[in-house]
Amino acid sequence: MQQKTRIDWLDIAKGMSIILVVIYHTLLYHDFHNIAPDLYVRLSGIMTPIRMPLFFTVSGFLAASAMRAPWGDFLRRKIWLLVYLFAVWSTARWLFFRYIQTNVLVPAEGSDPYQLLEMWWAPNTGIWFIWALAIFMITTKLLSSVHHPTAMALAALLSILTFGEYLPIDLFTHRNILQYFVFFLFGCWYGKSVVNAITERPLLTACAGLLLFTALYGLRWRLQAIEKGTWALASSIAGLAWLCGTAVLMSRLQPVRHAFAYFGRNTLPVYVTHVMIVSLVVAMVATIVGSNAASGYITAPLVVVFAIGLSLAIRAIADRSGAAWLYTPPTRRQRQAVPA
Repeated sequence: MQQKTRIDWLDIAKGMSIILVVIYHTLLYHDFHNIAPDLYVRLSGIMTPIRMPLFFTVSGFLAASAMRAPWGDFLRRKIWLLVYLFAVWSTARWLFFRYIQTNVLVPAEGSDPYQLLEMWWAPNTGIWFIWALAIFMITTKLLSSVHHPTAMALAALLSILTFGEYLPIDLFTHRNILQYFVFFLFGCWYGKSVVNAITERPLLTACAGLLLFTALYGLRWRLQAIEKGTWALASSIAGLAWLCGTAVLMSRLQPVRHAFAYFGRNTLPVYVTHVMIVSLVVAMVATIVGSNAASGYITAPLVVVFAIGLSLAIRAIADRSGAAWLYTPPTRRQRQAVPA
């Protein structure tokens, strides 16, 4: 029973991360069209230190068992899946923004076929997280024989230096690799003991994390008392404690557990498709409401719900219509079953 609860709250935590990401992108497109409510933007901004660290920490924990597999199995079962998904969905986005809808936030996306090659070393789209996961997994396995505390300290230092803008890195995806690797590494190497501790004391963890997160925000924005990189890493850790403790508490409420855990088990279809949906829907909304920021109080939540729901529906339709290959590489048996 304890194992089931633990898995449930990890799924809930991943569900939280994807909802926060969809909210963030929805408000970015609302802001471009001048219909983003300032209150929503501020609240979303507060969650910046938590969104992706939460996703990568949980992903690291869930990837821990894969690190024990032989290299051949590891590359074939884990890395090939990520490479395949990155190729399929980066291409889908490129086609969408070339022929259907201009990406107003990154107008160049879809403009040059060279981007389909360049994406392998310098991705510039929301699909970057798949690329990052592959890099994180390979790097973590390569470091498996290294002294773990030393590697963690170096990863944390890289994160602080990057968050603090001491390293001159222009492309956001390259910055993200250095910023977020420490969270994946921590989840993979130390996640089991931390998960047990949070599961046993969720209320204390949530309250302590929230208090520390609030205090750090006060120090950073009112007193300017903490160096930027250190503040970012400390805020991420406090935010993780807050939301993970909250996820355990949520897992004890059956209706909430089922809803959020479902999101957590189905983050992939939402991550890969929601930006295309949001960009198109918000553009349509903007033509109807004009530059009326007050309308965003209603339209932004509706777009978030619609984008998540449609993303999940597209996955379900794909699975039932023979297009499951969009989310899973076809197996040898499936390829042989396709008529010539």
